[in-house]
Amino acid sequence: MLKFITNNFQSRPVISLTSLAILVIILGLIITRATAVASRGQADFNDLDLSKALMVSTVIAKQVDHYTTIQKISGQIIAARESDHGFDRSGVLDQIYVDEGDRVKKGDLLAKLDMRKLNARAQELTAELEGAKASENEASANLTRAQADFDRYQVLKQSGHISQHKFDQVTYDLAAIKARLIAAKSSIKRSRAALNSLDTDRQMSTLRARFDGSVVTRYLDEGASFGQGGKAIIRLIEDSKLEIHVGLPETAIATLKTGEIYQFSQMGKNIETTLRSVISKVDLNTRTVTAIFDVKSTDNIIAGSLAQLSINVDVMGKGFWLPTDALGESRRGLWSAYSLSAIEGQNNISQLKRQELQVIYTEANRVFVRGTLTDGDQVVASGIHRLAPGILVTSN
Repeated sequence: MLKFITNNFQSRPVISLTSLAILVIILGLIITRATAVASRGQADFNDLDLSKALMVSTVIAKQVDHYTTIQKISGQIIAARESDHGFDRSGVLDQIYVDEGDRVKKGDLLAKLDMRKLNARAQELTAELEGAKASENEASANLTRAQADFDRYQVLKQSGHISQHKFDQVTYDLAAIKARLIAAKSSIKRSRAALNSLDTDRQMSTLRARFDGSVVTRYLDEGASFGQGGKAIIRLIEDSKLEIHVGLPETAIATLKTGEIYQFSQMGKNIETTLRSVISKVDLNTRTVTAIFDVKSTDNIIAGSLAQLSINVDVMGKGFWLPTDALGESRRGLWSAYSLSAIEGQNNISQLKRQELQVIYTEANRVFVRGTLTDGDQVVASGIHRLAPGILVTSN
């Protein structure tokens, strides 16, 4: 038993030394292999630097704290004046002289009411006026006679040739004739006032244009009747004077100047306008401020249509401007670009590194992006379809 333990104890150190020797040999082989691979890789890398590095054009990524967008905002073209024309009195519509689309001048006759009753009433009032004038003439003649009688009887009364009763009768007759004359004159005034009122009714029975413009709506036709005034007959717009109302953000309003010229666009044509005023109140529904522009030339411009105003709006936020050709599609809705990563000890050779980016705003040939880029990175400007991360490149 003692011999077995002794033999077993003596054999275990031999096994440990053998294993250690094998481990040392394996490590030596690994180190040797790694050295050889590294040497060969360095040699291969030197070969690539000289012959296989791709030539690329680059731009320097410069970080900015905002970008400017060109926003197109629609505004409505409206007539300077637009109103419903109607009669101020009741009646029956006798004649309409215009139709939709007709152009009219201020004062042109648009429509009239049936005026037969007014004509009959005018004849009555004219007769009353003539009767009042005749009464005035009669009263005036009687007054002359009565005044002469009064003067004569007054002399007789003073000399005692007539009684007081007779003199009082002459005095009362004179006063009565004066009263009849006053009544006749009042009747004349009343008749003339009635005729003036009738003439006003005649004028109110004819509808005339209150400004130059175009007829856009004809609400009623001949024969229509209405029991009260204010009924709309014709809708007229002043299309010779047009203006554009635009709801703009408060930030955009600050860049506008009253009296300056601004260009609108509509169906490929430009509309030149002048900023007339800005309404100093924010619309609670749209959170915009309304600006009013006067249209300089109204030729071939239709009221009610839309026109677009292009304005520059600054948007705060850090990012980079890159050429459109510098970007390629990546995953999950992102875009990618390639930046150059310097290699130690190599002045002209760099390795490509993929940068994941989010496109914030695009223009015709450039994009504003945010992502893994840093200020001053050298980014490949075009031809990225032939590139991949890790490729060796040289920039021109």
